[in-house]
Amino acid sequence: MTYEQMKNMLDNYNWDDGFKLPKRIISDANCDLAMALEIFYLADGYGYFQTFSHNTGGTKVWFCFIGKLCYDIENGKYIKSEHHYTIPLSKVQRYQLRKKNIPEVYLADV
Repeated sequence: MTYEQMKNMLDNYNWDDGFKLPKRIISDANCDLAMALEIFYLADGYGYFQTFSHNTGGTKVWFCFIGKLCYDIENGKYIKSEHHYTIPLSKVQRYQLRKKNIPEVYLADV
């Protein structure tokens, strides 16, 4: 898939349909850091940061999906490219997550 095709499918995706399409996109060789972070936040990545230490809220399937995506992001599977993504967090949310030692990759625009 081209980056534009992935972006278009993601923009029109109904997340109530599960994780089949997002898994397909993050497995694609054209998926970069901007796309991976967008999928992370669309999949309620902020909620994950609020709940992961308590393992509450969300389904087991969601925890598996978001946990693997976090692992891949933090371990450099996705590289920066010419594509950009603005992290959808306020200054206060970023500050609060930094206090929780959330990696900067989730807090800085790419």
